[in-house]
Amino acid sequence: MNKQEYLRLLDRYLTRVTPEERRDILDEYETHFISGKEAGKTEEEISKELGNPKSIGREMSATSAMDKVEDSKNPNNVTNAILAVMGLSILNFFVVFGVLTTLIGLLFGLITTTVTLLVSPVLLLVKGIIDGASAIMPVETYSVFAMFGVGLILLVVTYLACKWSFVLFMKYLRWNINVVKGSARS
Repeated sequence: MNKQEYLRLLDRYLTRVTPEERRDILDEYETHFISGKEAGKTEEEISKELGNPKSIGREMSATSAMDKVEDSKNPNNVTNAILAVMGLSILNFFVVFGVLTTLIGLLFGLITTTVTLLVSPVLLLVKGIIDGASAIMPVETYSVFAMFGVGLILLVVTYLACKWSFVLFMKYLRWNINVVKGSARS
């Protein structure tokens, strides 16, 4: 493939990088072509040495998206990073999707349990209003206070689990990018 085709393909797959980064990357790869030409290589030889522009563009887009997440934990940046890493390969899509859905399912269950336990006193109050205060047995009162206490403890655990899940998932995505880059070089 000649220089123009290579740079056009690379530009097409640099989807999640800023215009400044895109220009820098394209200029750097154009410099590789110029240096290679001076060394007496053909454009086809240089493009083979540089690697597949589609893979390079996707890897750089994923890396750029991850860098944006580290700078700003904006939900759009997180979504872009996840989509960029999933787009590295079809196998990667299913691996990241599996990890993500498992993580979201576990966190959703933990959050639902926490909210349910924290709302239990309100439910007991509603029962007292509907059925009358005499319908509430002492054992229900004690169990509701126990559930509320467990809910308060779970609130802290849930907060830490959400926070660390985010941090660990971002590290997993970064590791995933490095693994894909390593396998592309092999």
